[in-house]
Parts: sequence; structure tokens; C-alpha cells
Amino acid sequence: MRAALANDPALASRIADVDAAAGVRRENQLFRHNPEVDALQSTDGDRFTGTLVQRLSLTGEGFNASRSARAGVDSAQAAAERARFETAANTRIAYARAVLAREQLRFAEEDRALVARLRGVAEARVAAGEGTDFELRLARLEQARAMAAWLDAQAEASVADADLAALIGTMPGELARDPLVAISAEPGDTSPRSDLVATKAATRAAQAALARERSARLPAIGFGAFYEKDAGRELYGPVVTMQLPVWRWNQSGIGAARGNLRLAKAIEASTAARAATEEARAAERLRVAEESLATLAPDLEAEAAPALRAIERLFTSGEVNLSDTLLLRSRVVEGERAWMEARAAVAGARIDVALARQSKILLP
Repeated sequence: MRAALANDPALASRIADVDAAAGVRRENQLFRHNPEVDALQSTDGDRFTGTLVQRLSLTGEGFNASRSARAGVDSAQAAAERARFETAANTRIAYARAVLAREQLRFAEEDRALVARLRGVAEARVAAGEGTDFELRLARLEQARAMAAWLDAQAEASVADADLAALIGTMPGELARDPLVAISAEPGDTSPRSDLVATKAATRAAQAALARERSARLPAIGFGAFYEKDAGRELYGPVVTMQLPVWRWNQSGIGAARGNLRLAKAIEASTAARAATEEARAAERLRVAEESLATLAPDLEAEAAPALRAIERLFTSGEVNLSDTLLLRSRVVEGERAWMEARAAVAGARIDVALARQSKILLP
């Protein structure tokens, strides 16, 4: 978890957004315009003219720009905080999937070895004149199927490990053998969802940006001082400047800002609806998954191994034919895999609920 929070590119991108928003805020802390300095020195050195002017918006453009920038920082910080929980949840899900894939690979390896032994028994029986060619052909076909399933399981395990490596920034080592370790308990302490906080702050930023564009209809007024020296005579005093035209309607800026505000409100409403739906659906999924898992034996894997050994002994002793043996074996193997998938499903549902409620249990 700590490796993922330090290396996940998606989280790093959100944190970079915070740095960018902080830079915008610093640019709009005090003045919208930088001080302007003009200086003119004649070639003979007898005349010098200089002015220092700071432009200020008397209609509140600078204030609204600063307010929009501060809200933008709040939005970026909340989005980054939500990204931390998302990275944590994605890492736990990737871990559970990697565990499941490795366990399924182990089951496939054990099944492949079992079918190989069954084929050996079938071949020995045919050689001794006790078996049939049909059983031998059936054993060979089943071995090919087991081999294909083993190769598929290897590919799935490779993909799952690669997905986990992309999050943690290193090659996964040894993992647990139970997907439930990805989140061992139900969601506990929760906090307000940061994505909702982020969208509300983004709406505030858009509202302030619209107010800034409306304030920009009138140009900024320049306040400063001038100094002039000409042939030994010196003049200095205050100066007030205004750019022409005296006003501008700024319809393009206002229209763009109004559109951005409408979009921000739509995103806020959409995020709120999605959050409520995610929590409700995730809670229902968790309830169903845990009820289903509770009906199963606590350790089906421990029961599967002796069951497979018993099936193999029955075939070896001749008490059961190969067709029945393969049918019984497939039932045990499928049940073993389904039991592991059920545990992974519970882990995934717990993680989804924790993310929907922004539970602190997700973080290390």
C-alpha cells in the first residue's frame, strides 16, 4: 500500500494538479497585473523620464480572480485526497486478483498433474490388457484440456501480477493465499467523500471566475508616480492612467465562464448521484457476497485435496471407470475454484463499500 501511494501515476497526476493550482493562486494573491515601469534616457544625458504604475481593478476583478484561484486549490486538494483512497482501493483489488490468479494457477497445476497420473494408469491397463482404447483416448483428451487450462491460468496470473506491479512500481513478490487478506475487516471509520468536496469547490471556482469576467467589463485603473528631469529641471508626482476604450462588454469571456459554471454544476450533480448509487449498490453486493460465502464450508480447499486423492484411489483400484472419475474430479476442481472466487468476490465488495464510504480502513 505504501509503495502504491508513492508510485501510482494516477495519484501523482492529481498531486501535480495541486501544484499547478497553487501556482495559479500565487499569481492571483494580490494584483491581477504586474507593476509597469517605463524609463527613457536621452542620448546626451540631459533628459530622463520614468513612470511606475500599478494597475488595479476597481470592479473586483482581482478579488474574484483570487477567490476563484483559492477555490481551485481546494478542489485540487480534495481531488488528490480522493485519489489516495482510489489508489488504495485499486491496489487492494489488484492484490486480491493477483492472489486469486496465483491460486487458480496452483489449482490448474495440481489438476494437470492428477490427469497425467490418471493417463498413466489408463496406459498401464491397456498394456496389461485390462483397459480399453476408449478410456486411453479419453484420458489423453482430458490431459490436453488440463494443459490448456494450465496455460490460460499462467497467462491470467501474469496479467494480474503486471497490473499490481504498475500500481506499486516494483515486481510483486510472494503473496498471501487468501484474497480476503486484501481487506480483512468491514469498513469502519468513514469521512466525507473528497470527490464531492472537490466538485463543490470547482463550482465555487467557476462562480468566482464568472464574476471575474463580468468585472472585467471595465479596464483596470493605473495608479503610480512619474519623475522627469529635463535640462536641470525636475518634475515628479502621482499619475493615474486608464486604457481606452473605457469599457468593453467582454462577452466572449463571460460566455465561456458561464458555460464552465454550467458544466461544473452538472459534474457536481452527477458525482453526487454516482456516489449515492455506488454506496447503495456496493452495500447490497457485500451483503449478498458475505451471505453466499457464509453458506460454504470455512475451508473447502482442505476438503478438496483428500477428495481428489480418494477419487484417484478409486480409479486406480478399478472401482470407478475413467468417465466417472473425470466427472467427479471436475466437480471437485470447479468447487475449489468457485470457493476461491467467492472469497475474492467478498474482498472486492468490501473494498468497493470502503471506497464508496471513503473508509480510512483502505489506507495503510
